[in-house]
Amino acid sequence: MKYPISPLDFQRDFAGFVALSHAIYGRRAVTDKAMYQWLFAGNIYNPKGVHLFHIARDKDKVIASDGLLPVPLLIAGKRYLAAWSVKTMTHPDYQRQGIFRAMTEYSLARARELGIHLILGFANSNSYPGYEKFGWDFLMERRAVLRPLDIEASLSRKPLLKPLAGMGNSLYQIWDRRRIAALAKEAGAIETAILPAAPPAAEAIWSQMKDSFAVLVERNYPYLHWRYNQRPCQDYKFVLARDGDKPLAMLVFRITDRRSCIIVDYLGHPRSPALPALLYKTIQYCQVKAIRHILNSSGSIFDNCLRQYGFKPLTAALANNMLIACPITEIDLAPLQTEANWFFSYGDSELDIDLQPLSAE
Repeated sequence: MKYPISPLDFQRDFAGFVALSHAIYGRRAVTDKAMYQWLFAGNIYNPKGVHLFHIARDKDKVIASDGLLPVPLLIAGKRYLAAWSVKTMTHPDYQRQGIFRAMTEYSLARARELGIHLILGFANSNSYPGYEKFGWDFLMERRAVLRPLDIEASLSRKPLLKPLAGMGNSLYQIWDRRRIAALAKEAGAIETAILPAAPPAAEAIWSQMKDSFAVLVERNYPYLHWRYNQRPCQDYKFVLARDGDKPLAMLVFRITDRRSCIIVDYLGHPRSPALPALLYKTIQYCQVKAIRHILNSSGSIFDNCLRQYGFKPLTAALANNMLIACPITEIDLAPLQTEANWFFSYGDSELDIDLQPLSAE
């Protein structure tokens, strides 16, 4: 290819990457340098300490990017070094020149050279045809579940219901208070606390979780500490459930500027007796903040568990809803193509990475 591709040099290239991001996303561009340094250069799973954030340049202009985030992946108890494909962008003025393919092939070659076994990604409707053409495997369509807390805005979007939106929301909340009271009763005496960081006690919870799913990223304390605690300006909330001194489960969430709560991650057995207590604590927090709904996407097993507590399937398709894979070494993808084998989270995708921390709570 006529445009040279190389790992991004944060001193030389980052301003050009910011310009590329603005050309594609405008004001929605994520341009925090400290965040990218943490995400790529600071990734504790980088093979040989080398980051995999790549760019293409036309002279001094950054015209494309493609990143890989190495993570440890467990498949039927066996540990592999996988990587999430993220930050794939091509400048609008340089599209249809084979740059997307060249960037992808460059990333795959570096992954192979550094000992990565498997590349995973959540593709959108624009990028999926390209990956399919390149021979990537489709695993499944990602779905989500939603727990409404305030339905006035959603009712107002329907012309026939708009005049009655306030009344409809009041009636819904009267009914919902009964469900929340039942949830509080089910939570029982399990203690919960909202913490500012993932605690070392999470390691004990991971030991209970790792055999509950056939396919998932290794969520031990070193992973949680890097992925959540060390993120610059992180605004995650960590809801920890205990039975006395014994940690039972943990929920990680964050609030967006659209009055939404996103469950970013979960640690524990999918049917943990602590789940009602975690959800009750989260709902209480959301009610104080006047949050409209809680959103989760973790695969069918955990999502179905949440449906017992007022979550319902989201009818609209997610933006990045195609889970795809490209094996670098010989790996049987059959277990990965069964949704019931999986636990993934918003912490595994670019959605959480692209959400800017709230300036104030």
